[in-house]
Amino acid sequence: MTDPAQHYVGVDLGGTKILALVVTVEGEVLSRAKRSTTTGDEPISDQIAAAIDDALDEAGLSVDGIAGIGVAIPGVVDSQTGYMMTVPNLDIDDPQMVDVLRDRYDLPVAMANDVNLGTLAECWLGAGKGADSAVGIFVGTGIGGGVVIDGRMRTGEEDMAGEIGHMVLMVDGPVCGCGNLGCFEALASRTAIERDIRAALDEGRESCVMDFAKEGRLKSGALAKALEAGDELVTEVLTRDAHLLAQGVLTIRHLLDPELIIFGGGVIEACGEFLMPLIEEEVRDDCMRGSRDSLRLVVSELGDDAVALGAAVFARAEIDGLSLDQFEAQTLDDDDDEVAYPRIDHIEFGAVVIDGKEIARDVHITGSGKLRKRKKKRLRKTYGTSHVVDGKEIAKVCKGNPALVIIGRGFAELVSLTDDAREYLDTLGIDYALLPSPEAVELYNETTGPKALILHVTC
Repeated sequence: MTDPAQHYVGVDLGGTKILALVVTVEGEVLSRAKRSTTTGDEPISDQIAAAIDDALDEAGLSVDGIAGIGVAIPGVVDSQTGYMMTVPNLDIDDPQMVDVLRDRYDLPVAMANDVNLGTLAECWLGAGKGADSAVGIFVGTGIGGGVVIDGRMRTGEEDMAGEIGHMVLMVDGPVCGCGNLGCFEALASRTAIERDIRAALDEGRESCVMDFAKEGRLKSGALAKALEAGDELVTEVLTRDAHLLAQGVLTIRHLLDPELIIFGGGVIEACGEFLMPLIEEEVRDDCMRGSRDSLRLVVSELGDDAVALGAAVFARAEIDGLSLDQFEAQTLDDDDDEVAYPRIDHIEFGAVVIDGKEIARDVHITGSGKLRKRKKKRLRKTYGTSHVVDGKEIAKVCKGNPALVIIGRGFAELVSLTDDAREYLDTLGIDYALLPSPEAVELYNETTGPKALILHVTC
């Protein structure tokens, strides 16, 4: 029989979909099942159960192979009772739904806010790994948030900490799903984007966006397709959305001053390439200067899985008798073994061989030992060349807290570091070496401690 201590189910209950994952204790996803959220006669608990059953079937497991279930909802959950208190954007028929699921599966079932859990997962396995302080901003039907300080999720005295979507950014502004006026999500969520686009269409503006809408629902994918088509109205509305999101970031920065802010959610997944550079530019132009410009803005690495992964790990915490704000994601790496870094076998002009595989392009090896292909499109757009390494790129390879960052400048040594990249490394006290790429490979292979590599394989 499968050892139940090694498997958990995580469920992400959203306004448009329910995603269920079966996850190992190490965070490996064994199966996924997704269903549309319906608002008809079928109870939400039955819809969640159907998604769970599908995920178990896909994984080839029975309930006996599961230790616990975690459910993430887009609202406030009472940490003492586990019951839902406020769910602004979803009509849920049973606030004690957690009891229904416990009875149905005869398993521990834990429930918490969705973006708290998504942020927790990112600090466990994703973009926030190794960070002591991080804030998650997930832009979807609404805007959810999560706050990690000193490595722990902060839920607050009334379980409302991290409700970033309900910061009031415009006094007496548009009505929000929570009932208040001028909330962040009433201005910048996908719901707000759709409201503004439909209002413009009603006024006679032209747009192709509805050609991409399914069953009249303007989802994030339709926005992305309209952007790609050069649609003027969608470009205009999303440009304003980037401005509003940047203003939210500045508010968070001035209040909490975190190491990094993690953006996720459907809108970012679909339109992040358009939105993130605009947000970054506005945040860097902040008139209120700190002692250094070290805030990092990053995109979720776990994507659609983030919230459900967080729900699965929260089920584990609940079984261990820990509340959400007592649980440290960084402690989930059960072994203390050294990182297994890839070995570079050979480099020649135009290609590098790593662990026996030839890669004909630039690469990153992060501080946590992950091999990534280097993305140069943003650099060319920003600097007119990919022969630069900036602070944003350095931040990516520093995941995992390397003591040394090695930059292979190419065979003709054309690659250089920008001032903000040097400042980032100096601020964190990370040593770095800029070398011709063959010498960078030698140093990388010889270095036994925590390390990271950016390798340019041509000029």
